Amino acid sequence: MRDGPRAATFAAGAGTPYALNDARSASIARDKAFCAEALRQAGVPVLPGRVFFVTKRWMKMRSPGREPEDALAYAASAAYPLFCKPISASNGLYAEVIECADAFADYMQRISREHFAVLVQPFVSAPEYRVFVLGGEALFSYRKHQPQVIADGRSTLADLVAALPREDGAPPLKPRGRGAHGALVGARDLPAVGERITLEGPANRSAGGGASAFRDGAEPHLEQIARTAAAAIGLGLAGVDIFDRGDDGPAVIEVNSNPMIATLEDHGRWDLIEAIWRANFAAALR
Repeated sequence: MRDGPRAATFAAGAGTPYALNDARSASIARDKAFCAEALRQAGVPVLPGRVFFVTKRWMKMRSPGREPEDALAYAASAAYPLFCKPISASNGLYAEVIECADAFADYMQRISREHFAVLVQPFVSAPEYRVFVLGGEALFSYRKHQPQVIADGRSTLADLVAALPREDGAPPLKPRGRGAHGALVGARDLPAVGERITLEGPANRSAGGGASAFRDGAEPHLEQIARTAAAAIGLGLAGVDIFDRGDDGPAVIEVNSNPMIATLEDHGRWDLIEAIWRANFAAALR
């Protein structure tokens, strides 16, 4: 794009459309495991996790202990449930709750068709927030919610999930969830009419998740950790996902260098969209 003698070039795909973020910082954020380690070394609280490769490709270039057979050995004695996600996926793709060793083996096989490594973390049940950082300050924040369905008394959970509206290219929703009192509901189960089922998996908007408690800025304890995380990676713009674990304090789930801003459209906050792109153009035009 041009403004008289000034020109700006924006990336897409594997790049970042945000000129506020250089390629190095964006690449660190894109690798979920590497980003978590960078944050840990910077003193930022993060979730524990282990990385395993799901393919033998390039194994001679790696130190031992993280190959597929090591992952399966770990899974045999792990404390379930686990939360697993590819280290380089986006939009919640293949981010899944895994309940047992057999399910873990199946998961490894499924993701190996498209990805080369997985981050394995403990399952955490805590409020999840997105804090959007711009120029070292929290611009806005909101609580993220996992997708839900309400039973009609006639349809199985699988049928209810299949009927949910989906965005083009959105990752498939897993027909597995929990009722209001925490009872596990499977794909073939027939929940009682009116029962609200919260689906397991990511809370991403693209995966059917929702947002509430939208506000300018963020709660001070969330803003502090989000600002510190963005600065540690070197990002001028970031969407920082955080678990608020109560007495255990907040912990960063991941840092996004290319966060979607469709939630702003949902809330009619075109003023914030304008602020983001004004800052982006200011950084891009030379």
